[in-house]
Amino acid sequence: MKNKNKSGSSPIIAFFSSLKLTIFLLITLAAVSIIGTIIPQNQFKEQYLRFYQESTYHTMKMLGFLDMYHSWWFRGILILFTINLIVCSFKHFPRIWKFFKSPVTTLSDSFLATLTLDWKTRINAKNITEDKSYGDLLAEKLSAFWSGPWLQTNKEGDFGEELHFFAQRGLWSRMGVYLVHLSIIFIFIGGIVGSHFGLKAFVNIPEGDKTSIVYTRTDERTPVDLGFTVECRAFNVEFYDSGAPKEYTSDLVILEDGKEKARKRIEVNHPLSYNGYTFYQSSYGSAGGAVKLKMHDRKTGKVYPLSLSIGQQGMLPTGDGWIQAAQYETNYMNLGPAVRLVMPVDDDRMIQFWIFKKYPVFDQQNRKGDRYFVLEDVSQRNYTGLQVTKDPGVWIVWFGCTMMVFGLFIAFFISHRRLWVRLRSDPEKTERYQLTVGGSANKNKPGFEKEFEQFTLFLEEQLKGKK
Repeated sequence: MKNKNKSGSSPIIAFFSSLKLTIFLLITLAAVSIIGTIIPQNQFKEQYLRFYQESTYHTMKMLGFLDMYHSWWFRGILILFTINLIVCSFKHFPRIWKFFKSPVTTLSDSFLATLTLDWKTRINAKNITEDKSYGDLLAEKLSAFWSGPWLQTNKEGDFGEELHFFAQRGLWSRMGVYLVHLSIIFIFIGGIVGSHFGLKAFVNIPEGDKTSIVYTRTDERTPVDLGFTVECRAFNVEFYDSGAPKEYTSDLVILEDGKEKARKRIEVNHPLSYNGYTFYQSSYGSAGGAVKLKMHDRKTGKVYPLSLSIGQQGMLPTGDGWIQAAQYETNYMNLGPAVRLVMPVDDDRMIQFWIFKKYPVFDQQNRKGDRYFVLEDVSQRNYTGLQVTKDPGVWIVWFGCTMMVFGLFIAFFISHRRLWVRLRSDPEKTERYQLTVGGSANKNKPGFEKEFEQFTLFLEEQLKGKK
């Protein structure tokens, strides 16, 4: 008996079924979830290095803070929580199962003393005889108030034959807590399945291009073959007056063996799903384009047309150097479309400057030199940035969530109500009968107390012939 505690279970069972352990694990989960909220998850190394020192980055990576939902310690907490729920459920299940397998169907004096609601009255025999037996008459009256099966038991008591009636409602509410426990386990299983067999990836597709390869959101950027092709037929972006993007959308088409299998215009929070993969609109950017300029020579007064591709170098029309359209912005500093040009001024030095489509004299007025440039037009080509996910455990999670809703409803809004009725000879006067009623409810006790009062009043009126 040394390895048994007061409840009779072993220390291991007592530990894993402890409510303190449950509370500790819930608080721990909430605390570590804060880490996942503060520190962005699954970013690339270069993005972390914009905010943290390299040593801090390596420390956080070693501790699993950069991908905490896939870390061993986070999974360990979930597994420990699952064990806690299972052990706790099995420990208390036999007591609950007694309500189903061996309900108390007779009302003894000792059991009556444990009930919160009881009521007694005396009835003259002449009021309940007539042509029916006591049991039939009482069963008829009871069913008139509480429809459904009333279990009748005839029992020999200390004062002769006793009639016991028992009925209950909401018995399955006792299983609500187990349904909630099971739902949490399903949710955890779904999360673990998604964690092990799922995929989080990204891909940038220039407008008009297609690809069947995406890349994992890791520093390695491992390519993953989808087994089908995703084509970006069109991309569109709209801006507020402030220059901030208002909405951007992509017209995606899924191709398999050259045939169109699915098509959708996606936007933020409106993804496209196909074959277990979900494509979310997450970003966009410039994929190059054509720039038309005019180069003005201040010495000769000549004007030269010039065409460049974004990101590529081109020779100056005068043949004495090169220039590059390094970057294009649709609304740079709220000044509209702009191109950043880079060009050398001598063998050791280069300059870079912006020219604006809305302000053709900007470069002429703000920069000295032998020549200045005017932006005529830009034919921009964007790429759509897609976040790609595959989570085979998501349906398990949804099933668990649905089960949890039902479990919580049953556990909190359905009460297990029980009524016992006993009829026996009055010990003080044999020509009278003693009627005793007991009641119990595990939830909403004030409501059941009113129902109990109505029930006893109804019985008194029916059996004493007041109505």
